[in-house]
Amino acid sequence: MGMPTQIPPPYPPSRAQWKAQRAQWKMQTKMQRAAYRASIRGTAHRSIIGPIFSIGIGVLALLMTMHRINVDYFWHWYGHWWPLLLIGTGVLLALESLLLAGRSRVRLGGGVVFLVLLLALVGMIASQNHVNWQSVGDQLQLGDTMNLAEMFGNKHQAMEQISHALPVDASVVIQNAHGDVIVTAGSDDQMHLTLNKTVYSGSDREAQRELAALEPLITSIGNVVTVHMPSSASRMADMAIALPANAAAQVHAGHGDVTISGRKAAITVNCGQGDVELTSIVGPVQVAVHHGDFMGHDIQGDFAISGRMNDVTLSQVTGSSTLTGDFFGDVHMDHLLGPVHFHSSRTEIQAARLEGSASLSDGDLTMDNAAGPILVSTHAMDISMKHIQGEVRVKNSDGSIAVDMVDPVAAMDIENRNGSVDVTVPENAKFTVQGVAIDGEIDSDFKLTQNTANDHATAFGSVGGGGLLLHIIAEKGDINLHKAGAGSDQ
Repeated sequence: MGMPTQIPPPYPPSRAQWKAQRAQWKMQTKMQRAAYRASIRGTAHRSIIGPIFSIGIGVLALLMTMHRINVDYFWHWYGHWWPLLLIGTGVLLALESLLLAGRSRVRLGGGVVFLVLLLALVGMIASQNHVNWQSVGDQLQLGDTMNLAEMFGNKHQAMEQISHALPVDASVVIQNAHGDVIVTAGSDDQMHLTLNKTVYSGSDREAQRELAALEPLITSIGNVVTVHMPSSASRMADMAIALPANAAAQVHAGHGDVTISGRKAAITVNCGQGDVELTSIVGPVQVAVHHGDFMGHDIQGDFAISGRMNDVTLSQVTGSSTLTGDFFGDVHMDHLLGPVHFHSSRTEIQAARLEGSASLSDGDLTMDNAAGPILVSTHAMDISMKHIQGEVRVKNSDGSIAVDMVDPVAAMDIENRNGSVDVTVPENAKFTVQGVAIDGEIDSDFKLTQNTANDHATAFGSVGGGGLLLHIIAEKGDINLHKAGAGSDQ
């Protein structure tokens, strides 16, 4: 028999073989993990919430930039309704999960989650009514007051005076894109211009040449005389113009203040950026202000203003007074003896006349000594009305209402949501009351029939034999009906 085959005993693999085998195991593990992640990604569906938010924010930003949406009103609305954002997000996720059940899962990226939390935080901040969002936005408009020409040249100035004859019954149109405009009453039948010219240049010779070339263009068509100042950010002129008092004037100013006084004819002002001041005007007045303050005093004629204004002060107007637009500062009206109409995206006020004053400031609306019929409609305002005569209609939300009437008491219709209503009437007044307080109470100094049921408090009855109806509704607020005491200032 042959010798058996010798089989070498098994030897452990070498160190190099162990390293190669371990590297192969690691590679297989990585490939398995990558395949699992790829399968997860392949079955995951990216939520449409992110694109919807991006489109919505972009549309809102565009509308606010185009002034189609009032910024102050939007933030007030958003501060009230922002929880709907979280509800809508949850509803969309639930619908997507139901539609893709069994086929895929919905994936919400970390960026979308952060955006939702950020919008919720902004909503909680916006819910604080004392924040003036428009004022904050206006303070960030740094470019409105910057003159880049000052960075690239020295300032050079010169003064010039020009006189120009005017036709009978002249109407003067003044156009100045950069610079102030002052219009006063002259002592003769000519137009006298005083120009304070300014240019920015790195060369004295170039500056003198530009100053000499900076001249107004005066043209006449019939009785209309146009004064056009070809100014720019680096070449501007302040214009002081003396006109005959009975010459009508139209002022178109781009960047600069407008001051007009001592006129006995129609006045029209269109100011892009700057303050406007009008005093001692006899004739109708129309004003458009796009960014700036306004002050008007002693206007004998109808008055109308529109645009986007900061602080507004108007006093002693004998004709009608119409104020329309967006008001981002304080508004004060005093002694407006004709019909008054104030309209903004937040507040509307109408009155037959205002023998006293009315003010709107930082969430407060006050009115003193006004005659009706009076209409006030607003929200998020604390309203205080004193020495009111005539019919009154007031509608408010998220604020209080206090009205003090004078005798004889006229009809009243007051509705307030999320706020109290306080009404004070003379002790011997004659009137009829219908009051309803939902989730509130009614307190009356007069003898009325009162009932309370199902969180509804009611009060009704006649006082002094009855008279015109005082109809008062307060939702989530109390109603207080006061009797003016012997020491009342009424």
